[in-house]
Amino acid sequence: MSFFVDEPHPNSETTKMSLSEIFNRMSGDDPELRVPDYQREYVWSKKQQEGYLESLSKNMPLFGPVVNIDTRTGIQWIMDGQNRIETIRRFLSGELKYKGVSFNELPDNEKRRIKNMKMSYTETRDWSREQCQDFFMRIQGGEKLKDGELIHARTDNELTKSIQHILTYFKDFLEKKAINGGLGFTPKYIYRYGHYEIIGTLIHMIRTNEYPLRPGKTAFKECGIWDDENTPTRSQRETATAETKELLHKYSQITNNVARLKQGVKKEEHLRLMYFIYKQGIWKEEMNETIYNRIDTLLNRVLNKGNPVYDQIILLGTKDVEKIYELYSNIY
Repeated sequence: MSFFVDEPHPNSETTKMSLSEIFNRMSGDDPELRVPDYQREYVWSKKQQEGYLESLSKNMPLFGPVVNIDTRTGIQWIMDGQNRIETIRRFLSGELKYKGVSFNELPDNEKRRIKNMKMSYTETRDWSREQCQDFFMRIQGGEKLKDGELIHARTDNELTKSIQHILTYFKDFLEKKAINGGLGFTPKYIYRYGHYEIIGTLIHMIRTNEYPLRPGKTAFKECGIWDDENTPTRSQRETATAETKELLHKYSQITNNVARLKQGVKKEEHLRLMYFIYKQGIWKEEMNETIYNRIDTLLNRVLNKGNPVYDQIILLGTKDVEKIYELYSNIY
């Protein structure tokens, strides 16, 4: 048995660049230093930004990023350390302040000192996209990646592509507040690609006709299944994607016209209702006041605390999900 795999990643080396170089390489319309699309969004909080800038103020060592250079195009891709590098860029550009003071407000000698500070980083060359993604998925030891972020990172996966296609139609609906007829997903939830988990779960639900349990795990598992070119079949993939779009279209009409949904409900309760609407065949009907009123009556019984049906659903939990569907069906 050999410790090394047959096709190891190409070698890497540690080097340095100044903060001024980092800023210059990330600036302009065609920057040299970029974040690949499979990475998550910039997620550091104000507290994390302040803490990192404080380390600069104390002249602590700066290290950690991993950059892959494409020698053919000259583009340098940040495989790890995006939050640190982006915090530096934002501070030097004036987008971030430290203790209420922007970079441009500092004395010239301090600005030069900051620009000349050097950051240690690991440099690789001409790693394939697959090798970069493999590295990114394996080294996340800080803020653990959410299932939605893992799905987003798999840009070549057919499920990821289907999710992105669906989101071109429904991203506003997912982000719009409940009072305005949307699902009310928060910016933080979107930044961490939670909406990928929801769409992936709906696709799984429609493909398998199974009740949607644990959205993140369900969607990520479905993503793995779609790695196989023939499972699901091309026809099954296209059908699941098309029916998910139609279900969301009808559900957007429902959320815009059902009073109880405008009060806001949990993501799990939206999924439960969408499962009912799909399995009951309501999604195939033309929406009207009668349907809206019946759904409103249903929700006021199953979602309001103190109602016997609500208590029954809590007891059922995830043990016998089909009984929850039967309750919904009987009330409707």
